[in-house]
Amino acid sequence: MRKLFLLGALGVPLLLWLSVSATPPAPATWTVKLRAPHGFQPGDVVEEAGRPIGHVLTVLPDPDPRSGGGTAVVITLDPPSRERLRTRSTFLVHKPSASARPVLRLVVFDEHSPPLPPGSFLTAAESDMEVELKRQLTVMEGAVRALTQQLDALRQGLDQAARSEEKQRLEESVGGLMETLRRTRDEFARVLTEEFARWKKLYEKLFPPEREKPVRAVS
Repeated sequence: MRKLFLLGALGVPLLLWLSVSATPPAPATWTVKLRAPHGFQPGDVVEEAGRPIGHVLTVLPDPDPRSGGGTAVVITLDPPSRERLRTRSTFLVHKPSASARPVLRLVVFDEHSPPLPPGSFLTAAESDMEVELKRQLTVMEGAVRALTQQLDALRQGLDQAARSEEKQRLEESVGGLMETLRRTRDEFARVLTEEFARWKKLYEKLFPPEREKPVRAVS
């Protein structure tokens, strides 16, 4: 009797452990937000450059109340392709023909940007023009970020030079170089920032968020 009790005490936890270990882990997922459903269904293909890299799991109404009735497409990617999805990337809605199933096509803008972790949300582009505008905004955003880092490094260098014992010799040797650098830096930053704002305004005008679109009265 004691042996049966001992076997049961050991066997039940073992069976539970085996059942848990045999359960496959939940797939890594990302949510792609669309303005319209475009007919997507579970099982539709996610691809990059014509090569399948994953598929659609679920299509739901976007839970974000600010989306104004958008669509949330939950996708999973094959393990070898998960590193391809970067923070500076998007998906293009592509439909080869009227009878074919729609496809989400990965477009990577910056190969060196960090991978986008599972559970993240990103907004898809729904036309080639939107992709190109997103690309230009990404390039400008990166340029502004790089310029800011360079200007910070330059400012620190100038501050260190101003505090050093070599300040007077530096000023004598280079004359107004520091002031010229400051003026050039400020002017370049102003022009680049204004250009970035212009492109961003153009993008938002062509592709306004759903919440900003006027509500049409129904009679």
